Amino acid sequence: MHRVQSASAVLAVGIFAAACKQKPPAPSVRELSVPEVSRFVRSDVSDKKGWAADVRLALKAAGKPVDATHVCQVLAIVEQESGYEADPAVPGLGKVVKGELDRMFAKLGPAASSARAALLDHTAPGTKQTFEQRLLDIRTEQDADLLYREIVDFHRGRYPGMARAMDLLAPDLVEKTNPITTAGSMQVSVGWALEYADADDSALLRDALYTRAGGLKYGTARLFIHDAPYDQPRYRFADFNAGVYASRNAALQAQLTVVTGEKLATDGDFLLYDKDGDPRWKRSNSLNALYAFRDAHAPELSDGQVRRDAKKEKTAAFDQTTTVRALREAYTEKTGKKPEYAQVPNVALESPKMKSGRSTKWFADNVQRRYDDCLRRPGQRRRKK
Repeated sequence: MHRVQSASAVLAVGIFAAACKQKPPAPSVRELSVPEVSRFVRSDVSDKKGWAADVRLALKAAGKPVDATHVCQVLAIVEQESGYEADPAVPGLGKVVKGELDRMFAKLGPAASSARAALLDHTAPGTKQTFEQRLLDIRTEQDADLLYREIVDFHRGRYPGMARAMDLLAPDLVEKTNPITTAGSMQVSVGWALEYADADDSALLRDALYTRAGGLKYGTARLFIHDAPYDQPRYRFADFNAGVYASRNAALQAQLTVVTGEKLATDGDFLLYDKDGDPRWKRSNSLNALYAFRDAHAPELSDGQVRRDAKKEKTAAFDQTTTVRALREAYTEKTGKKPEYAQVPNVALESPKMKSGRSTKWFADNVQRRYDDCLRRPGQRRRKK
């Protein structure tokens, strides 16, 4: 009897010890309600609860908690990119689109004027102005997008045989030549949204982006698409502008400069990419510097290994590559400092819709300021009572 009790006691102790080793489940984070989220929306917004409801849905769809930090990251982008407009008006957009067309047709040389007339000197059924004349009436990106689609459909109707041939030979041509490449309240890339949604109908997805719910859904997904362990949201804001993991990669470029002595642009890209986002075989300055680093510090790595590692730069796996680990170790050995995980990339922003002289740093700093303001709003209101 005593042996049975002893065995039971030992078993009980073992079960208790095993239970103690298991980590307790993480406490669930209470989701903010629509009224609570609306307190973070800027005070001059008319439909605060509508924006709050759609932000909640967007965060839940992205698999992120509906808490103050995530809500304010989304709202900070919205404020920067559109000022709470689902389809924001762009001052002088008609002239901008017309200027882009001028540059496009200019490439045709002497045939430019006749090609332009063949495309734009027509009047669609039910309208009185030509496509060319209607360009100056464009106010929003959706206006430009719909006019472009109307022009395409008009010419498809005139030349159905040619349209079918083009669909077979270049099925993505119409989408790729659409002048509107970003859309919605968060100005998310249309190309990215199409790939993310795996959408076959680009027109339907574009229409969704011009709604408040759709713009927030795809913009929020883009903002949180990668799990980079940044210690400040500023780096995530920079990545929203410059590309996933751009802030991590910019820090690595800065470390590569220190180790090799070769001055590199901290643009967040070790490889060169074509217009479709695919890596080109031509070497960038950063990739050349990475090979020079290999020659001096990690000769055991082959050319193929270095390039294979570099091709992972848009993923979390880049951190664990042999090349990156060797670079960080060499930086620590040379400086005696732990390498920074991220820094805001230095990328000049060029857009006919934007003033010159702006950069990813300008974007990230402005969004960070809006994020900080957003977090203070509920507290400010309580103090005023």
